[in-house]
Amino acid sequence: MPKTTDGSERTEALRQMLLEEREQVLKAVEDLLARRRMAQAEQRNDSVPDNADMALQDATEEQQISLMELKNGMREQIDEALLRLADGTYGICEDCGREISERRLTAVPFARRCIQCQEKTEAVEQPDQAKSRSQI
Repeated sequence: MPKTTDGSERTEALRQMLLEEREQVLKAVEDLLARRRMAQAEQRNDSVPDNADMALQDATEEQQISLMELKNGMREQIDEALLRLADGTYGICEDCGREISERRLTAVPFARRCIQCQEKTEAVEQPDQAKSRSQI
């Protein structure tokens, strides 16, 4: 992974990959918003919905909002990766300082950690998340 932004072909290829991924995420968000607007318009045009219809609409709307939040989070991570690329730290694990494998960056272009550090982080986070869910 390049540690400096010297205009190399590799850096430009990485930047293009991140920008394409960002564009796909933005398109997915726009599609979700369009579907939500259509559903709201249909709801306004339909007759008075019963409780079951309203519950289904609420559940669908909640799901769409969750998907939009997830996609927006991905967009933010891609934006951060683009900043790391610009400052020469893209592809460097923020925990151990080693290079993140090209295979990992291909699978998760906005990865901030190498696979070993990510696994350690997830191992710590999983019990905390399970505990939080059980308290709800």
